[in-house]
Amino acid sequence: MGRPKEHGAETKAQLLTAAGRILAQEGLEALSIRRLADEVSTTTRAVYSLFGSKDGLVSAMYGQMSDTLVRLHLAVPPSADESAELLLLTLAYRASALQHPNLYPLVFGPPYPGFTPTAEAVADARRGLGRVFETVERGLASGRFRGRTADTITHELWALVHGLASLELGGVLAPKKRADLLWRDAVRGLISAFERGPNL
Repeated sequence: MGRPKEHGAETKAQLLTAAGRILAQEGLEALSIRRLADEVSTTTRAVYSLFGSKDGLVSAMYGQMSDTLVRLHLAVPPSADESAELLLLTLAYRASALQHPNLYPLVFGPPYPGFTPTAEAVADARRGLGRVFETVERGLASGRFRGRTADTITHELWALVHGLASLELGGVLAPKKRADLLWRDAVRGLISAFERGPNL
C-alpha cells in the first residue's frame, strides 16, 4: 500500500475548518501555521504545501466563503416573478452564511488587521451581489419594482440580509424556526416596499 496523501483535499478541508474556528474564537493574531498544524495533527510542511503562507491560508478562507456565496446565488434560477426570485436569493445568502459561520465575518465583517483581500478576490465575492442586481434590473424593467434605482434596491436588500445573518450567527434569532420566520417576514416586507415604490 502507498503512503496516505498528507497534502490531499481532506487535509485541506480540515485545515480550513480548524483555521476558521481559531479565527472566529481568538482572532487572526492567534492563527499560526504551527498552531493550525497541531490542531489537525499534521505538519507545518503540509500547511505550507497547500497554502504557501499564512496570508495564502487566510486568502483561501476568504475564497471558500465567497465561492459558496456565489455558487448558491447562481443556483437560483431566473423567474418571471422577480419578487419571488429575490426572496430565494436572500435565502441563498443566508445558507452561505450558515454553511461557513466562522468565515462569514472575514468577507462581510470589519477588516481583519493584517489581512487585505486582493481586488480580484473582492470582485469575485461581489458576483453574488451582481446576481441580485440583475434580478432587480429585470424587476424595474417589468414594472414590478418602482421608484428606486437598481443600485439603491440592491444595497437596501444587502443591508437587511447582512443584519439578519449577523444576528442569526450571533445566536440572537434562535431557535431556527423563529429565525426562518423572521427572515421571510423581513425580506418580504422590504420587497413589498420595492413593489409599492417610495412614499410621497
